[in-house]
Amino acid sequence: MAYFNDKFKKARLDQSPYLFHFIKGKEEAPHDTLKKILSEEKLCSKSGIICFSASPLTAITKFFHVKVNGTSRPLYCPYGIGFSRDMLVRDFGARNVIYVDNDEYDHIPEELKWRTDRLNVDAYDFEYLREWRIHCNEFNFSGFPKEHMIIVAPTKDLLNDLTVQQDLEFKPIVNYFTGDVEPDWDDILIRAWKGISVDTIDGEYLDDYAISGSTVNQVIGERMEDQLFEKIPLLVGTKLK
Repeated sequence: MAYFNDKFKKARLDQSPYLFHFIKGKEEAPHDTLKKILSEEKLCSKSGIICFSASPLTAITKFFHVKVNGTSRPLYCPYGIGFSRDMLVRDFGARNVIYVDNDEYDHIPEELKWRTDRLNVDAYDFEYLREWRIHCNEFNFSGFPKEHMIIVAPTKDLLNDLTVQQDLEFKPIVNYFTGDVEPDWDDILIRAWKGISVDTIDGEYLDDYAISGSTVNQVIGERMEDQLFEKIPLLVGTKLK
C-alpha cells in the first residue's frame, strides 16, 4: 500500500513530502528567530500545540508577500523548517486539523480539541493553511534525522548563514629544528543543515519532490569553503524545463 500511496502523491503537484513550520510575520527579526530555534533544536508553544503546514513550497511563495490588513505584514515569513511528513506522523504524533462549526465543536471530545479548529467561511476561515499539529508545549527535534529536514530562507546568502557553521580543525605544526609538535587550529566551514532558498523556487521546480531531490547532494558535515567562496550553487537537482 505504501508504494502505491507514494506513487500517487508524487503525481500530484499539491503534495509535499514535508510539513513546514514557518516563522510568524509579526516577528521583528525572523532570521534571528530561526537561527535561535536551530541553535536550541526545539520549537516551543504556550498553547500546547506546535503548528505545521502541508502546503507545498512550490505553491505558496507568493503567500509570503500577501500582507494582513491588521498588521500590514505577511501572516508568515519565508523562514522555516520542513520536516519529513511521514516521520512527524509516525514518530511524533502529528495530525491534520479538523475544521468544525461552533455547534460541532461543543461535541468534540476534550482529548481531540487540540487538533480541532472552528470554521466560518464568512468570518474565520484558515482551512487554506492546511494545518497539522503536534500536541505538546515543546517539540525537541535534536533527535530528528537532519537528512529528512530542510531549512527555508529567502535568499542563498541568508540560507548559508543558517545552514553553514564555523568549526575548528586541529592541524599540528611540526618544528623541524626541534622535532616538537605545536598545536594549531584552522577555521573551517561545515554544513549543519540542508536547505532551500525561496528565490530559487519560482519557476524552477515542478513540485516539492523535485525540491527534496535537489538536496540529495547536500551532505550534513561536508566542507563548504569551496562552494561558498567560489560561488558554486549549493542546490543542484531536478528542475522544471
